[in-house]
Amino acid sequence: MALALHPSTDLPGRARHVWHGAGRGLRVLVIVLAVLFGLILLARLVLPFLLQRAINARLEAIPEYSGSVESVEVALLRGAYALNHVIIRKRNALQGEPFFAADRIDFSLAWRELLRRRVVSDIVVTRGRLNFLKEPAEEFSQLDADRRWQDAIQDIFPIDITYFEINDGTLHYVDRAAEPVAVDVFVKNMHAIVTGLRNRPADEQGAPLPADLLLEGDSVGGGRLLILGRGEPLAAQPHFELRVTLERVNLPDLNELLRAYGNVDVSRGVLDLYFEMAARDGRFEGYMKPFLTDLDFRDLAGDDKNLAEKIWEKIVSGVVGLFKNKPRDQLGARVPFAGEFGDAQVGLLATLRTMFRHGFIRPLPEQLERSVKAEEIEPPGESPKPPKEPKQD
Repeated sequence: MALALHPSTDLPGRARHVWHGAGRGLRVLVIVLAVLFGLILLARLVLPFLLQRAINARLEAIPEYSGSVESVEVALLRGAYALNHVIIRKRNALQGEPFFAADRIDFSLAWRELLRRRVVSDIVVTRGRLNFLKEPAEEFSQLDADRRWQDAIQDIFPIDITYFEINDGTLHYVDRAAEPVAVDVFVKNMHAIVTGLRNRPADEQGAPLPADLLLEGDSVGGGRLLILGRGEPLAAQPHFELRVTLERVNLPDLNELLRAYGNVDVSRGVLDLYFEMAARDGRFEGYMKPFLTDLDFRDLAGDDKNLAEKIWEKIVSGVVGLFKNKPRDQLGARVPFAGEFGDAQVGLLATLRTMFRHGFIRPLPEQLERSVKAEEIEPPGESPKPPKEPKQD
């Protein structure tokens, strides 16, 4: 005959005590988990509104600018939140696009760095648009990108940024003060990645320039822009190396810029441009290599130009015709520069020599030289030296 044991009457006293203790512990655990779940759910529901209110207040506090965020999303498990439809405008701007706008900005903890005991963050911007505007009256211009923006970002996400990415971005510059016509240039479809923004210990970084930049995009005139850079973000003085390639730009699309800054316009031509620059301890040096192919000047503006402008255009057209490489139908030059910030020197004679060499002796290579190094720049304390000329073959 089987015996049935009732937990409250048939077990020995010590066993009954353990049974009831386990039951109470289980109930406490369930209550604690329920409370934690409730708090997480409450935070998930309330925190976005609190963050939106705080962020909007901080954006409104930027001197001379106002800003807003349409909504905020919070992802507690990955330590992240996202700002949707961000807009920042200059308070007294006359018209046009906002100074900055983005469909989405995602701030998140860099979990890969937590394994190294670093609490740092990633920022990913989707469809970010930065618009620089120069007006005839300076107070209406929006050209500032200074310390106040760094302070605002630091307040909105007070963790060191080590990774920054822009997807489908646009950089726009409009000069309404230019004469005789306004200038409107841009880079669109821009993708940029910056890594290593936070300096690392010397024994880990392995190089004096820990931050890397890669930027690609389409320029006005259908050109393709590529920028590569390295730098030291926390250096007391600018410390970086920069390489820029801009290829296959249709020059007639730049006629507004050419007329405003060069008093010429063209009916045909293609621009390729190669640029390198490095800086260290307040000094810099570099060069620019423009190549103008299949260039044709024609008086597109007709009677809109005065006599002086027409004479100047004839002079420029004559110089191009004299120095261009006839087999390639191309004008090329290397323009070196060097000096200290605020005191630059441009090698005009060296530019003319390379222009002559390209036209009559040997064409310049249409590529970057990779000859400018930050660590080779002369230390401060001496008078700036003339810009370097390229090594001859």
